[in-house]
Amino acid sequence: MELIEFLQQRVSYHVHELMQPSPAGEQLDAILQTAMSTPDHGHLTPWHFLVIERQQVNELVELLGRAWAASEVNIDMSQVNRLANYLRQAPMLVLVSAAVKAHKEISRQDQVLSAAAACQMILLAADASGFGGIWYSTEAADLPNVREQLGLNESHVPVGFLVLGTPQEKRIKHRHSAKKYTVKWLIEETS
Repeated sequence: MELIEFLQQRVSYHVHELMQPSPAGEQLDAILQTAMSTPDHGHLTPWHFLVIERQQVNELVELLGRAWAASEVNIDMSQVNRLANYLRQAPMLVLVSAAVKAHKEISRQDQVLSAAAACQMILLAADASGFGGIWYSTEAADLPNVREQLGLNESHVPVGFLVLGTPQEKRIKHRHSAKKYTVKWLIEETS
């Protein structure tokens, strides 16, 4: 399969569509190494990858539950339960954050977008390695008391919880034509 065709056929698999095995050892290292090819304005390497392997997922969910319960903020328990149920099913997780560095020329936004691009590189590398994945929001990391429990400091901006595993069944997703979303800018000639 040619590279363009491969990229056009990439599919996200929801957590309930993934199973063991998940990437580990050298396979995981190679997948994460792919993120080092992400565009990086200023060569700041603003990425932080927190790997949560299957045997740690339930412990993570329990830890998150305690952190949320200890919070003084009014938290919607249906949101907590929904996030916990998603996480409990994960073959493995990688929390990708931007490790934002103060820089006079490279903005915070550039660094956060670079970390977001790293998420896509990881998903592509996982798919190319025979695995599947999905990029979930970082709602769980944004709830009170959680950042500290995950070892994140003030400079970390979480951009994605990636769930990685083996698809139970490969599938193809219908894609829209890019033409519908493309406009060419034309400069009007003046005489």
